[in-house]
Amino acid sequence: MKKYNKSANSGSALRYGMFIPLALMIASAITCCLSYSNAKQTIADDLNDAMFALANENSELWTHPDTIAAIRHMHETTRKPLIYQAYDVKFRNPSLKDEAYFTLALVDTKNVSHRIGGNKIASDSIMLMPECTSGGVAIMVQGFADCSMSSVFFASDQTLPGILLMLSFISMAGMFVCRRKEIEIPETGLIAVSTSPSLDGIKLTPMQRQLTRMLLDAPGMKVDKRSLCESLWGNKSNADESLYTLVKRTKNALAKANMEIVCNRGDSYELRING
Repeated sequence: MKKYNKSANSGSALRYGMFIPLALMIASAITCCLSYSNAKQTIADDLNDAMFALANENSELWTHPDTIAAIRHMHETTRKPLIYQAYDVKFRNPSLKDEAYFTLALVDTKNVSHRIGGNKIASDSIMLMPECTSGGVAIMVQGFADCSMSSVFFASDQTLPGILLMLSFISMAGMFVCRRKEIEIPETGLIAVSTSPSLDGIKLTPMQRQLTRMLLDAPGMKVDKRSLCESLWGNKSNADESLYTLVKRTKNALAKANMEIVCNRGDSYELRING
């Protein structure tokens, strides 16, 4: 009974233990998304800093009447803002020079500002107000980066998600190993239990030894009276009385070996081994 409870508790602990790799995998996915989001925000912050530096350097040029007229003419012709490539802009991440650009759009400060479509990382936008403005127009400057998901992912710090994912795989492998051992242990236990105790050293007559061996080899070490009588004496008329006498004498011999023959409701005999 103790072995059974230990096995059951082990199986229950193993089932609950399967939540460990699942929790680690979920934590890995969450931290991966957070790292990706942080990398994306870092690119946007880099665009913001470069945009402010660029606007401070070129604000007088971009708000000049000739520039405003050129931007207005371009918008009327192409319906697109003026694009300023970022090859000469300083970024904390130098690789952004090949991916980033800035837009200069002439907007009405009283209406909705111009927007760039597409799946891009965008900075904040700033308004440059001309000194001699007419009609409430302004130059809106905004930075964009055409970074793919893979480039943002590789730019993000995936150390912690990688460690958590590796731990989830290791714990999952550990669960499988423990599960395999749990399956093997009961099989080994059954072999040990099914092995009959030795009768060596116990003084038994041939009939007593035959009776004891029949009980040891029977399922559950239990045999009904009729089977015992037929096996030991055949069709003898007073076999029940002979069996009673044989059992009584065998009990005394087996008591020294911590074995006991028990009569179950008068219809069968069972051999019990006392620990």
